[in-house]
Amino acid sequence: MAQVASVILPPLEEAYSYLIPAELCGKIVFGSRVEVPIGKRSARGFVVAVDLQYQKDPADKFTLRAITRLLYDSPCFNEEQFRFFNWIADYYGENLSRVFEIGIPEIAPRKFSRSVELLPKKDSTPKGTVQKKILSIIEKEGGILSYSSIIEIFKNASSSLKSLETQGFIRILSTEIKDQHLHHGHAPDWAKREIKLNPEQDHALDQILQAWKNREFKPFLLYGITGSGKTEVYIEALRHVRDAGQGVFVIVPEIALTPQLIDRFRARLGNEIAVLHSAMSKRARWDSWLALLEGRNTIAIGARSAVFAPIKNLGLIVVDEEHDASFKQGENLRYNARDLAVLRAKLNNCPVVLGSATPSLESFSHSEEKKYAYLELPSRHSVSFLPSVEIVDLNSIKPWMMPTKNISPQLLQALKDIQLDDSQAFILYNRRGFATFLQCDKCNEVLECPHCSVTLTYHQNSNSLLCHYCNYSTIPPSMCNKCPKECLERNNNEPGTFVRRGAGTEKVLEEIQGLLPHLSVERLDRDAVENLAHYRKILTKVRDGETKILVGTQMIAKGHDLPNVTLVGVIDCDVGLHFPDFRASERVFQLLTQASGRAGRGDKPGRVILQTRVPHHPSLQKTLTHDFPGFARLELKNRKALRYPPFTRLLRIVVASLDQRIPPNTLLRYKEVLFRYRDCYHSDLSILGPAPAPLAKIKTLWRWHMLLKSGSPTILNQCIHMLREVKASSKKARIIFDMDPQDML
Repeated sequence: MAQVASVILPPLEEAYSYLIPAELCGKIVFGSRVEVPIGKRSARGFVVAVDLQYQKDPADKFTLRAITRLLYDSPCFNEEQFRFFNWIADYYGENLSRVFEIGIPEIAPRKFSRSVELLPKKDSTPKGTVQKKILSIIEKEGGILSYSSIIEIFKNASSSLKSLETQGFIRILSTEIKDQHLHHGHAPDWAKREIKLNPEQDHALDQILQAWKNREFKPFLLYGITGSGKTEVYIEALRHVRDAGQGVFVIVPEIALTPQLIDRFRARLGNEIAVLHSAMSKRARWDSWLALLEGRNTIAIGARSAVFAPIKNLGLIVVDEEHDASFKQGENLRYNARDLAVLRAKLNNCPVVLGSATPSLESFSHSEEKKYAYLELPSRHSVSFLPSVEIVDLNSIKPWMMPTKNISPQLLQALKDIQLDDSQAFILYNRRGFATFLQCDKCNEVLECPHCSVTLTYHQNSNSLLCHYCNYSTIPPSMCNKCPKECLERNNNEPGTFVRRGAGTEKVLEEIQGLLPHLSVERLDRDAVENLAHYRKILTKVRDGETKILVGTQMIAKGHDLPNVTLVGVIDCDVGLHFPDFRASERVFQLLTQASGRAGRGDKPGRVILQTRVPHHPSLQKTLTHDFPGFARLELKNRKALRYPPFTRLLRIVVASLDQRIPPNTLLRYKEVLFRYRDCYHSDLSILGPAPAPLAKIKTLWRWHMLLKSGSPTILNQCIHMLREVKASSKKARIIFDMDPQDML
């Protein structure tokens, strides 16, 4: 009786049936990665079911094709993950194959090392001089030596080794190389090896461990002010769960946060930690995945994709900085890792801890409604206190009073003060580059990206104009070639030149270096960092006191625990405050609060200076008093009045095309279908739009969007499945269904 496997083939929607060849029976199992024929080509897929007693129906006219080969000799995922993947596909209205494609890393073939072992002495001796020397060296090394070491000493020794093995003098061993993904050596000296929890931390830890001991699904919102020691609670909870033989994973919003977090965990838990994120090499990522799948490691730490980690006997999940929008995948399968972490905890009957100094309003609202247990760390763990915060109203400062265009007198004096007490400063400006845009001084023409509806940002270091959406780059022109005829006539036929408008981190860095030439200043943003090693190098220079002032974007605002940083200056608090996004105020408050929390984490008092032109905005006023609960309740009141999350659920539909007419026509067709659905079922469904997206063009594609609101996620889920069956007005349309969107641009 034949055996048949059901195989998912990304990106195809359905599973396909294939015969399992006799030589692979028993080897191909649930979770195997295989290669199969499809049409005239080969494809790789995942086995999701095996029928051991398949019997062909005589009426069937088709003949099943056989699996070509097994790509890896052990499964790539487990049953628990498969249930998880199915739920994700259904909720987000995506093909199951897309979930597999995103969730499971590409396999790397097993890697082996060869060594040569000396066998018990024989009466005879080898004849060749080289063979005798080889045996002598192996004996001196204790009877075993790596194959590569022998080849280095004796060139072309392969034939001699083969001869020695044939004669019975040696045995050539082949050993699989495992655990290359692990860190080796000691954690850095700055990472604490021991710590005593304070009473608030002890209480939070007890609550989490009680839920874990009860094998109870329980979401915890751990709200702790910056520097309150949330990470210490995570580490102690993980240690208890690991010591009991269960698995845990921790997810952080950005890859940049993983190195320092791993160092802190290694200092207390050892090196047996698997890391998962997209910046890793193919082999390192697969080695981590396999170590977790086989149970050799029980702790995983990573960015967004670590939520898919194949943890055995899962006992606890931690989501650090749970408020961060980076947990939402911005392309392909648009999942939210924070939400999936809560779901996975539910599927495994274990607690999940969502930690933040500025929780998302959705999580805070859940805690108010008792859906999440609320834990609070109201004071800093060490001897330090929250920093003092002051607002500098830029409207009240005349231009000639400013030391530079972006540095106020108050901020300059504060920077001089850190030189006196030998402390350090973080300067936040959440814009990259040197100038926001270039503008003609004659006709006011602004240089825009030819592929996107955004201006090009000038980067002085590379002397280039760069689009931060499609990475289009060009050299800045010396003259404007778009000055109209009347403009040229007014200026003696001389075209205009381009003036730099706005600023970015490069410009601020230059200004500070000009004002304080004796202080070492570094920059940390996406343009300044080539890889994680470079990122570590920059932070090490700050930690060692070599860098006195660090200028950067939001990369400097979270996760850093540097005791000698006493000053945080924010160049322009208004960046992002007026975005066409209902979460704009929340995100600015979160960024300012997180950045403020970098100051005064040691025994020196901290100070924060916020430069703004809207000093009375609630986001700034609540930052001034460190009042997250007050901000949250004020913002929730506004959200409720306008029926936005967490008081409703959203589905954003975006249609993009090279043809400007296709997106609105497609969405109007969708709208007709949705109206009929709502009228037929009297469902709770509001439809806003269609309208051009705020970023109307990205990567040459014209974009329109439509927003659906409903109190029921089931209704929105039904809308996705229903609209996927509706033919778009053109095959040239790219359609995105974004459930629970974080990006409204």
